Amino acid sequence: MAEEFIRHFDAETAEAMVFYYIEAMLAEQGRSFSDFGIPTPSMFCPLQSKNINKEEERRFGQEMYETLNEAQRSAVDKILGAYHRRSATTAPCFFIGGPGGTGKTYIYNTLCHLFKGKCVSVLTIAWTGIAANLLTAGRTVHSRFKLPVPLLETSTSSIRPNTKEADSIGKADVDIWNEALMAPSYALKAVDILLRDIMNINVPFGGKNMVLGGDFRQVLPIVRFSNRSQLVAASLKSSELWPYFKTIHLSKNMRTGLSEEEFLEWLIKLGNGELPANENDEIDLPTGCISDGNLADEIFGKHISLEDIPNLCDRVILCPKNEHSLIVNEQVLQRLPGIEKVYSSVDDIECEDGEYVCNYPTEFLNSLTPLGMPPHKLNLKAGAIVMLLRNLDVNRGLCNGTRLIVRRLHNHTVDCEVATGSNKGNRTLIPRTSLIPSDTFLPFKLHRRQFPIRLSFGMTINKSQGQTFNRLELLLPQPVFTRAFTGIYQSAGYRRKEKQ
Repeated sequence: MAEEFIRHFDAETAEAMVFYYIEAMLAEQGRSFSDFGIPTPSMFCPLQSKNINKEEERRFGQEMYETLNEAQRSAVDKILGAYHRRSATTAPCFFIGGPGGTGKTYIYNTLCHLFKGKCVSVLTIAWTGIAANLLTAGRTVHSRFKLPVPLLETSTSSIRPNTKEADSIGKADVDIWNEALMAPSYALKAVDILLRDIMNINVPFGGKNMVLGGDFRQVLPIVRFSNRSQLVAASLKSSELWPYFKTIHLSKNMRTGLSEEEFLEWLIKLGNGELPANENDEIDLPTGCISDGNLADEIFGKHISLEDIPNLCDRVILCPKNEHSLIVNEQVLQRLPGIEKVYSSVDDIECEDGEYVCNYPTEFLNSLTPLGMPPHKLNLKAGAIVMLLRNLDVNRGLCNGTRLIVRRLHNHTVDCEVATGSNKGNRTLIPRTSLIPSDTFLPFKLHRRQFPIRLSFGMTINKSQGQTFNRLELLLPQPVFTRAFTGIYQSAGYRRKEKQ
């Protein structure tokens, strides 16, 4: 890292920039140098000077504003106008709703540049790392507001008033939240409590302008072992804060062509629950959406050459469950040329009562692959498409859900290339890390030291939210248990569904 800075700065400045960069990465994970007994460097770093170029932000924002369609421009005008009409104790809150592809993220970034052009401080946040990476200077909600994982109904932020982190949050006048509907209602409540404490004022969100966005047709908060009423209660619409939000609806899809409008209309009706269903609540799929062939063959081909790898990044097979995606990934990996390298994890457990550790043999621990964790035996080849499972550096696009291309396999690192997004083409070395599943019902805490990646030719429907693909197929070995799952097509792609 130092070598990159030394090319442009003297040795002392380069050293300061390295320390500053590492400090910023630690802050993303809620850590600091003091956690490792390292004193905070006192040297000045040019990167610390983050003065916003007001004229450049205004120009960029205006250029984006000119490209908005009528509905998008109306939404931006309402939010900007409401901000300038706000009072000292209350600020308007908005929710931008619409199917995937209607330009919600484009509106967020337009607002961000326009506000900064007027010297208005903005925080851009999202529920997932992928969604945060689509925003200008985006951070995840957990990272920005220091919310615990897993988040419970009684959870609160670890940030305290009059701290450096609190001051940074308090200076922002506007908070823009992407994919807000994936968050449970108590996440919004936790943010509200934090902002009231920081601003020392008992009004919703401490008087901040809140702009939330999402699509109720897509994946909503997941509450394990819950019934219908509990799922509804977890939705943001059930939050006591929801009445403070004014809803702005978007409907014009900016991603589809004329040939896809009929299928898009069918998807909208599906997401709205307007399609006719039989007594078992089953819906007939259009004939052209059903494939009787092999999914892997149709999407990736029977044999994959190294020249095909760049084209595979925009293709995916979506699966309802994690176990299905694991099978799909291993099948597609065998189509890649080259030698397969197997990386085995080191597994251990932490029990409240150490006497019970012996009841769980290593072979049993190796057989477990909790959601969001890499497998014990990670099979890789050069050219394989993998997904990052942890937020390593959101600013560089290395966040939970980022798809990477494996370029070289080393003993202690995996050399990968970012496959999509604004950081596409950037190379990075992925190290082994100690991983603990954030949400598990095992009677112990599993510790797994492994590379934080897994094959990503296939992924769960939940994981695909916020991502865009040119071609995808949906594997349905059994009926999906919510229409919102199929509604994910509106943001991910428009090809076909398969029923087996």
